[in-house]
Amino acid sequence: MFWNKEKDQKQNFKDIEIATCMLLIHAARTDNQLDDKEIRIIKESLFELGLKDKNYIDKLYNYSKKKENDSVEIFNMTKEIKKLQYEQRLEIVEMMLKVIYSDSQLCEFEDRLVRKVAGLIYIENKDLGEIKLKIKK
Repeated sequence: MFWNKEKDQKQNFKDIEIATCMLLIHAARTDNQLDDKEIRIIKESLFELGLKDKNYIDKLYNYSKKKENDSVEIFNMTKEIKKLQYEQRLEIVEMMLKVIYSDSQLCEFEDRLVRKVAGLIYIENKDLGEIKLKIKK
């Protein structure tokens, strides 16, 4: 858990919460689909990160989905995330991969996205490979 109860003025969501949720939604949409299983995994991931209010998670998801629709720049999504501790960034990449692998496959575009995000948030290739192996099992 690395989020506390403090909220900013922007819809009461913190920038890191929005950025993480947007990134997970973006990962889910990379294969041009966003199914119920992916949505469930996104919301469960947010719960695991410390957001325990399901109503809050639903509102954050809806807000982030709209923002992600308007966003074309992955750099903006990762700007807040790269400020986190290394282990926290690894956790977010792992969550991305859980969303992506929810359909049991990794397409070329999804793989590129994960590699790009990992590079932008300074995740070592060795660690990325280990996370991929862990999620595939």
